[in-house]
Amino acid sequence: MRIRNVIQLHTVNRLQAFGWPLLIMCFSLAIVLAIGALVTNLGGPEARVGMNQGMQYNGAIFALLGPLIGFGFTAMGQYFPLALGLGLTRREFAAGTTAVFIGNAAFYAVIITIGKVIEVATGGFGLSIRFFDVVYTGLGEWWQTLIQTFLLILAVMLLGAAITTAFHRWGQSFLWIFWLSLAVVVLALGAGFVLSDGFRAIAVDIAAMGWLPWMGVVAALGAVGAAIWLTLVRRAQAR
Repeated sequence: MRIRNVIQLHTVNRLQAFGWPLLIMCFSLAIVLAIGALVTNLGGPEARVGMNQGMQYNGAIFALLGPLIGFGFTAMGQYFPLALGLGLTRREFAAGTTAVFIGNAAFYAVIITIGKVIEVATGGFGLSIRFFDVVYTGLGEWWQTLIQTFLLILAVMLLGAAITTAFHRWGQSFLWIFWLSLAVVVLALGAGFVLSDGFRAIAVDIAAMGWLPWMGVVAALGAVGAAIWLTLVRRAQAR
């Protein structure tokens, strides 16, 4: 199987594959550091403590995670038709793309974990900021961040690939059905949370699950995405 050819297809543009995500991450980190410096100089110790606590939910890390989330869509939307045009089989493309997904998830999970270790060891780079040590990447030990980030990145890439492959299989009608169904589910959940005390209690219990059950949920979502993607890619049309 020509898996290596597929991997080269995804990574031939080194700047797009690795450079831009890391450059965007560094730019976002610089902005957070600037905010931390302003708060430190103008707000005093209490402001630094409040900033550190509030930044647990800081979404700046999505400057890195965002492009990776979109990689699953571009893998099928951009590279799948090209791969077929170059004579690669669907099985070869699926195997090579899976290897790229796993490699990307592992590489960037290590980057984020190293960043978190340095951030925690230096007290938020000396400014009490949080960039890597946030709820989305894990607030626990470094190995939890490594596992959580790996599973999160891999799951969203697989789900993105599954959605794009379904579009290749069924066209525009799938997108209408998918987004309308998603909107209905979101509205139903929102209405249940606002109007029903029992539903709200269940939602709070689910949100309060421990780290391990949540990792099981993320892994299950990734497995579902992988199953759908690998099933549909066999007959998906290149658009």
